[in-house]
Amino acid sequence: MKVIIVEDEAAVARNLVDILVESEPEAEIMGVLESVEETLEWLRNNPAPELGFFDIRLADGSCFEIFEKTKIEFPVIFTTAYDSYALQAFKVNSVDYLLKPVRRDDLSKALNRYKQYFHKNYKADNQLLIEAIRELRRSQKKEYKKNFLVYIRDRIMPVPVDLIAYFFLENEKVCCITFEGRNYSMDESLERIQKQLNPENFFRANRQFIVSRQSVHSAAHYFHRKLKLSLRPECDQPVLVSKTRASAFKQWLEGKKL
Repeated sequence: MKVIIVEDEAAVARNLVDILVESEPEAEIMGVLESVEETLEWLRNNPAPELGFFDIRLADGSCFEIFEKTKIEFPVIFTTAYDSYALQAFKVNSVDYLLKPVRRDDLSKALNRYKQYFHKNYKADNQLLIEAIRELRRSQKKEYKKNFLVYIRDRIMPVPVDLIAYFFLENEKVCCITFEGRNYSMDESLERIQKQLNPENFFRANRQFIVSRQSVHSAAHYFHRKLKLSLRPECDQPVLVSKTRASAFKQWLEGKKL
């Protein structure tokens, strides 16, 4: 069984790989991909897998954008932390959906369903999926975080999202920098923070940084087709966008919906 995993949280991806290999020792992991752009590039340059595991929310948008931009000829198991997506997964005739954190028993059931109904008889219907995606987007209005709690010695204080220039990970500690240049410690992972931010206003530049559009002064071409960002306030370490996400970043920067 040849498999790809589309997942932007490294710990979740590792857990899925581990329990997948335990459940299916002969499974071949062809790739672990973390973004819409990276997945599209991989699909353009590699033979199709037999099965895909797609996280619904990715670093640069929704995995449904992959289905809108290319034809998926293989069955998919969606993974999500959001129950509201469960019905949608069945509407588009996916193999199944798995709630995070993925459990071994749930994965085994999904794999059995794949073997029984989809392994040899799968027929892709991207148009059905795209219509369902459009319906989902019409029906859902997501509420985004307005304030984050930060820590100052023994005090906890709310900071409005509009005042935050960027979030970053340093020495395994998550911090945020305000437009006034104030540095605050936070008690949330970047992955959790990202899912609470409006993607029109914030972009996951890499594993260490989430940047506000208003904080981006400029972007310069860097080695290996990466982009190097100049931020305000200035950052004391380089902030790079990988070549696989550079296109999505430029679209985001000019205000296009991803």
